[in-house]
Amino acid sequence: MGKKNFTIIQLTRLGDIIQTTQAAKDFRVQHPDIELNIICRKEFGLALSFILKGTFDNIIYISKDELLEGCDNDLDLYLSSINKWLSQEVLQNIDVLLNFSFCETSNRLSTLITAKNRLGTFSSPQNQTLVKDQWSQLVYSMVMSGPHNPYNLVDIYKNILGIKERSCWTDNDWQPKEAHEVKTLGIHPFASQDKKKWKPAKWTEVIYKLLKDEENILVEIFGSNSEVEFGEQILNSKVLSKFKDRITNNVGKLSLEQTYYRLGRCSHFVGHDSLLGHLAKLHNLPTLTIALGTVRPIETAPYGHNTFVMAPRTKCFPCFPKTDCSFYQCHADLSYQAVTETLKTFIIDNEINFKVLNNSISPFHLDSVDIFRLGPTNAGWYAAEKLGNDHPTSREVFKDILRVALSYKFEEVEEIISLPATSRDQKRYLEQINDGVRQIFELCEFGKKYSGDILREVSQVSPDLEKIKTFANKIDEVDRLMDLLGKTYNDLKPVIDYYKIVKFNLEGENIVELSESSYIVYDDNSITCSILYELIGKCLPQQEARGKSTEGNV
Repeated sequence: MGKKNFTIIQLTRLGDIIQTTQAAKDFRVQHPDIELNIICRKEFGLALSFILKGTFDNIIYISKDELLEGCDNDLDLYLSSINKWLSQEVLQNIDVLLNFSFCETSNRLSTLITAKNRLGTFSSPQNQTLVKDQWSQLVYSMVMSGPHNPYNLVDIYKNILGIKERSCWTDNDWQPKEAHEVKTLGIHPFASQDKKKWKPAKWTEVIYKLLKDEENILVEIFGSNSEVEFGEQILNSKVLSKFKDRITNNVGKLSLEQTYYRLGRCSHFVGHDSLLGHLAKLHNLPTLTIALGTVRPIETAPYGHNTFVMAPRTKCFPCFPKTDCSFYQCHADLSYQAVTETLKTFIIDNEINFKVLNNSISPFHLDSVDIFRLGPTNAGWYAAEKLGNDHPTSREVFKDILRVALSYKFEEVEEIISLPATSRDQKRYLEQINDGVRQIFELCEFGKKYSGDILREVSQVSPDLEKIKTFANKIDEVDRLMDLLGKTYNDLKPVIDYYKIVKFNLEGENIVELSESSYIVYDDNSITCSILYELIGKCLPQQEARGKSTEGNV
């Protein structure tokens, strides 16, 4: 009997491939006897092959240009090219195919490749997007729809792979680098979108102030060929002219592999959300990410020890890629003064010391930013801790509650996350949320009742079709009311969207099987609501929690 074959589809960008590799590396440690392959775009896979080869048995490249080459808009030739690619020996006898891309192209590809089992999204014969496993359903309902996801993508990938023990946190690879008197800061002041990066002038101010105040710091600037012009705008600034001997310009001069090894010579790394932050973390560098625009601090943060994220408190942050924005308020709210002073304590102490920051930064600058330290919880899953004395926002409190509830429901993992004493406004918010949770619970109980009514009527010797139709209409009404609740309680939308995704993927080919599946979905969502209700109640004063009781229903 041969090895089991697990093949991952990851067609998105370079950073996502690194995050996928980090999850796959842990899978490889626990399952060395499984053949593990990855399918990725040729342009990205080749660039990262020096990293992928250490984790995957086979790297399977796919290129749209090569598939279309010589086809001359002939559909038959194009289909023949696709079938030839699919006929590769490495794509045969796949036991588990895992789609980590969650895009239309990967959905189609996941459907075309023959596999015994599929995880992630794929397309049905009716051209509908299907997603059967619960962690992929979470991605589709929470990651794709808004900033509600409480998990890092690496942990989500690990859970889709079925990894239980998180070996990376005890691995010797995570030991800190040897300390030196002179520190070298690697900087990547660029990102793939304007929304996610400062203008060069702001980075110039940071570098100038840092080098002026700290004599034992050197700077290496990294970037690709497309970023040379922006790099020159920073380096040609007059204010940096007297620090030229302490700045090394690597922008556009190194391949990705050379950049990776050059990063290993640095002591610390700072940059916007990008591939290089993930590469720096592979060297276990302390990293500070400047999160702007569409960046979700915990979801895409570099994965490992000594990781920090600075983010603005702008109300519209994080936004969506398609959200119009004529003035990037989040860029203005994150000042170069706050970043510079934070970098100093980060580099000197390998830590961000809020006592130092409070003495060195005006409250005007510090009050408009959040700083997070990321690391493992008691369960070994990655989580963010807000630093400083500031209370988390109401939504951050609820996101932590949602995380604890989902971790227990999905994996029976009891994560320990500190929940702060709630303010008056937060109590009011949580009471409102709990009222919404109670209403979702009650709708689920009605859904269970009507699904059970259908099953009981169908089991009769002479089923009454009108009754069955009435019960089915009642279930449709429950679903419509769920949609209304999502509009009323916006922060409960991820819970409702998850329920909708699960219900859309019901198993069954007849009314009995569909009703049984429907009953299970409603019951499952009732359990989620029960856990949420109990956790929210623990954050409220006992007398207020009792006053909001549903008399034992939750």
